Amino acid sequence: MRNLFDPRPKSSRSELFDRVDELEILDKSVGRPLIVVLGIRRIGKTSLVKSFLEPYNGIYIDLRGAATHLDLYERLSEGLSNGLSKLRRIIEGIRGIRIMEFGVEIRWRGTDSISLLGLLEELNRRGQFIVVLDEVQDAKPPISAELRRVLAYTYDHLSNITVVLSGSEVRLLSDFIGVDNPESPLYGRYFIEVDVRRFSRDESLDFLRLGFRQEGIEPPENLLKDAVDIFDGIPGWLVQFGRNYIDGIRDINAIREQAISIALSELMRLSRRERAVLKAIAEGARTWGQVRRIVEERLGETIPKSSLTRIINKLESLSIIKDYEFLDNVYRDAAQRL
Repeated sequence: MRNLFDPRPKSSRSELFDRVDELEILDKSVGRPLIVVLGIRRIGKTSLVKSFLEPYNGIYIDLRGAATHLDLYERLSEGLSNGLSKLRRIIEGIRGIRIMEFGVEIRWRGTDSISLLGLLEELNRRGQFIVVLDEVQDAKPPISAELRRVLAYTYDHLSNITVVLSGSEVRLLSDFIGVDNPESPLYGRYFIEVDVRRFSRDESLDFLRLGFRQEGIEPPENLLKDAVDIFDGIPGWLVQFGRNYIDGIRDINAIREQAISIALSELMRLSRRERAVLKAIAEGARTWGQVRRIVEERLGETIPKSSLTRIINKLESLSIIKDYEFLDNVYRDAAQRL
């Protein structure tokens, strides 16, 4: 059993801290065509969906950045390979699938090949199967469009396949599923929604205490409370705090600065205007008009209304802000330094 402070996503329910409510919803929804798991960055979506899969026949596929067919089938091959000990009997004999000693090879072009849809049809014939597509909203065209078409067909025709989509709320619902877009192949499809919440203060303290107990360490209680105040129930940051403390960094301010530096490096990849908008919100702007005035004064240029609206929508889709508030204290502190 891995320690709670292991930074890698958990893949077993015995390693997962709490999430009883979320797992109950997921378990009760097996057999439904579509489940959507939503949550902000570092909240533990990947650990939840991978651990959920443990007792079922299924596959986990990470789609971050997938833009080509090669990307898609490489991720599919990795997913089948990682679950091979459980899936070997199910996928044996499927055309285009070659089971090797340490993995699975997929032939997706030419003779004796198989497409993603063809694979799902074969799996559907073999019984109940769960397909988890993590960060599916990050898939790029043309793969993203193909995935939507495949999932719509699966929803309508493959009754043994349950698809779980995991990602950030705005981007997954609006950008990928297209809940407000009648032209999206997935528009109007009913789905089960699972919101991965941040830990309460008491849960955060219990998480830290258990993680340190697993390591045979007992930090001062006031230090744990300070960490909970700073990292506000976000498991990813709590894990980083615990890992750093175990590795010898005992200064809470140094750990906080490290987290801010990580967030700041991510924010620096945004455009100049996007960074200026975040900084304005971090400094207290709470309306569209306040943001526009501060940003224009700071940059010394006018910003068209449509451009500012697109920027704010993008920042919300990235789960950085919502309704002019930061969803994560660490990113707020990082934005103040932009």
